[in-house]
Amino acid sequence: MQDRQLYRAWEAFLNRGEAPPGVRDEVLASWRRSLDSKVPVDRPHTQTLSEGEFFRIRQQSGAFLSAAQPALQLGRQFLCGARSMVMLSNAHGTVLETVGDLQAIELGQDIGLCRGGLWDEGHIGTNAIGTALANQQPVTIHGFEHFCCEVQRWTCAAAPVFSPLSRRILGVVDLSGPASTFSPQGLAYVVSVARQIEGELRQRTEADHRRIIECFLDERRRWQNRDAIVVSRTGMVVYGSPVAKRQLERVAGNLFYEDSIPLLRDTPSEESLEKLTARLPTAEICPLFDGDEFLGVIIAPRPTRSESRARSSAALQKLPAEGGGITLGELVGDSPAMQAAREQATRLAATQAPLLIEGETGVGKELFARGIHAASAQAGPFVPVNCGALPRDLIGGEMFGYVGGAFTGASQEGRPGKLEAAHGGTLCLDEVSEMPLDLQPTLLRILEDGVVYRIGSHEPRHVDARLLAMTNRNLPDEISAGRFRQDLYYRIAAMRLRIPPLREREDDIVLLAEHFLHRQARRQDRPTRRLDEEAVRALLRYPWPGNVRQLRNVITTTDALVDAPVISLHDLPEEILEPLPAPSGGGQEVTENDLASLQRQAIEQALLQSGGNISQAARQLGIARSTLYCRIREQRISVPGREHFRA
Repeated sequence: MQDRQLYRAWEAFLNRGEAPPGVRDEVLASWRRSLDSKVPVDRPHTQTLSEGEFFRIRQQSGAFLSAAQPALQLGRQFLCGARSMVMLSNAHGTVLETVGDLQAIELGQDIGLCRGGLWDEGHIGTNAIGTALANQQPVTIHGFEHFCCEVQRWTCAAAPVFSPLSRRILGVVDLSGPASTFSPQGLAYVVSVARQIEGELRQRTEADHRRIIECFLDERRRWQNRDAIVVSRTGMVVYGSPVAKRQLERVAGNLFYEDSIPLLRDTPSEESLEKLTARLPTAEICPLFDGDEFLGVIIAPRPTRSESRARSSAALQKLPAEGGGITLGELVGDSPAMQAAREQATRLAATQAPLLIEGETGVGKELFARGIHAASAQAGPFVPVNCGALPRDLIGGEMFGYVGGAFTGASQEGRPGKLEAAHGGTLCLDEVSEMPLDLQPTLLRILEDGVVYRIGSHEPRHVDARLLAMTNRNLPDEISAGRFRQDLYYRIAAMRLRIPPLREREDDIVLLAEHFLHRQARRQDRPTRRLDEEAVRALLRYPWPGNVRQLRNVITTTDALVDAPVISLHDLPEEILEPLPAPSGGGQEVTENDLASLQRQAIEQALLQSGGNISQAARQLGIARSTLYCRIREQRISVPGREHFRA
């Protein structure tokens, strides 16, 4: 309709409650809603929020605003001098940001078309922002199509922005200017900007969910026998046991909305955690952080007494008789390298001599150690000690034990050390190269004599335990560098077992991936997802610097984020699709030193690009954060901006 005809139609609607043919259906429906809401047609401007209230609203929309910044920045550049501006509103029609031509922005102040202005239909009648929210569809409102007189000098086009996962409306992108600036292309522009913001939100959401799953996997030992759900800070259930969700719904029936918890989405993190704890008093709630950044929560219902008894009984039935946890025959892998390592481990298990297990981080050294313990004649416990994880000032007490009051903070009753605890069984020293140099002679003496003296005591305690030591370093090199005693090396390395890295076990990659998928499906009581051919080829092409641990994390994370029964190529992390570049040199054979050098270069480059951000560099490399810490420590890599860093 022409402007004059549209003006007459608007007048007719106000006088008689109906309009002549020609008025668009969405405009006529909006006029009726405006009339029902008793919006005065002569309202000069809309209401604007106070500074404090507007600040609170913007804080709640922080993620939405951040994702929109690239698109808003382009609008700031392109609309300069075009007498138009781009605005971003939240899902309630509150304008969060305005960018573009300064003259248009200044003109908009007169009617409240500015930051903090309320542009839902209930406040200012028919307008592009409010009508797009009401219909949840893109719309253009031009001139006299606006309900209020003062706004009829404007032309506006708006498109809603939806959450990429829940499809919940997050807000609106609007292009506004004086009526004389009307262009049919305005609607296409705002739709394009809205899709751009949704794409940015999708990428950020997927990255956040991967970080959450990685944090959950880092805590997996604590939760491996618990039914739990993992929820992002936006309230989305990223990973969940159906059993846990049913139990939580019984406690708080209206906590969930589809696959989300709105309580986490709509309130600040500190407040939401308090409210969540109040709503779920019988559940264990564990917040997940990446540094100081809150990512989400793990929620695990506490089982009833009968459930606890049943679970404990089932767990006991599954445990091996001697508590080893796994046998060598249960280790997954049919490649020649794996078969040879398994056969050698079986032979070595029959002896009682100290054994050094060597291999890169993530190859499964501890699984081999547990399998060797289960296959040995040792009837006692398997006692693992991570020499690299214990603080230097505590490792002596942990290893050798202490008597009451031996040092400040010591228990008055004293406590036995790991060596005593392993009596009659197996002592497994992980990262043995990290043991402080001044404690190595004491360990050597104990291994030679079989006698332990607790700290602060002169009473000898006899210990008979088999020693398994593990390392991902070259101990002869550590000896040359003066970081490890040669006599201790010969004592713990009476026999040696090398665990092959995953790149030497290509035949096992798909087998392991399917094993992890099946295990995940069994835990969640659902069908097992499978990998399509392109995804399999991508897994086989990737060099897997993090070995089996990295493969497990990639498969478990991908499986948790995919809804389809088949995992395709594009479901895999970008790092897997763009593997580390192969070293140059034509057809020459790649040596272990070449691979180590390549790995170091890739890590240094990722750390440089991330500005020393460990979490970001780990995501770029496609490995767990804990794996990257180990790599940095192994290869003495300097972290930019954190030269003092020691993992």
